[in-house]
Amino acid sequence: MPEYPQLSTLSLMSILDDILEVCFVYRDDGVLMDMNRTCEEFTRVPRSAVINNFNLFDNKEILDPTLWEGYQRAFAGTPQRVPATQIRVPRQTDEGTVQGDWVETLLVPLLVREDGTAPYVLGIQRVITELMRTREEVYEAKAEIDFQRDTIASLEAAHKEIESQRATIEALATPVIEVWEGVLTLPLLGHYNAERAGRMSAQLLDAVANTGARHVILDLTGLAAVDTATGELLLRIISTVKLLGAIGVLVGIQTDVAQTLVALGVPLERISVQRNLREALKAIMRERGQLTDAR
Repeated sequence: MPEYPQLSTLSLMSILDDILEVCFVYRDDGVLMDMNRTCEEFTRVPRSAVINNFNLFDNKEILDPTLWEGYQRAFAGTPQRVPATQIRVPRQTDEGTVQGDWVETLLVPLLVREDGTAPYVLGIQRVITELMRTREEVYEAKAEIDFQRDTIASLEAAHKEIESQRATIEALATPVIEVWEGVLTLPLLGHYNAERAGRMSAQLLDAVANTGARHVILDLTGLAAVDTATGELLLRIISTVKLLGAIGVLVGIQTDVAQTLVALGVPLERISVQRNLREALKAIMRERGQLTDAR
């Protein structure tokens, strides 16, 4: 069986240089008693310049209050694990100056006296500056993502509101009005693309089916222009309402609109055409036998 040396012969000071983390020993009057090679390389300060010369208590402004409190408790005899704190000392690196490193610190009381206090405290620090920088970048990225998500949600809500308003405006722009029992009128305003034309046609046909209307008056007074699509729309509406048992009537046709409709091949001679809404109503009532005075 191999012989093992007694652990009691092991010197803490002799193994500090074998520890890869930053290590140091302070005396209870604040004097730095020792530091390992990692600490020397990290601070870029030779041990000979600071051991027995640097006093922590005279420079406590470099410590975060949490870390300072940890030292006080460790010298009082209680081991401390201090979470991430920042050392407020600029440090030169190959990449430039670091304005204060972040560290996690373990403080271990050494040679504790009978009264529970410790004459020395061993400090072991893990440098987490890069980790904290990465964490900050993650937080910033998350905040940016949250901001973009909120922006997208706001834009989607605004888009829905705009669509709702557009639908309301278009519904108001093409109102189907029952001007007389069994008589509907639809003012045609502006320009009609395929989407608007389809929506208007569906609205009108629903109204014809729901009211049982026998006449549908299409008022062209407000049409900005008539093109092939508009001409086809008029023919389609008149043909469709006829299938539902209603008669289509065109009113408000201006001279240029009439010429355009003829040029497009719209058979006006086969469609009921009146000068205006009043004349159309009079013709319908006369047809129904409800008007005897044609004034």
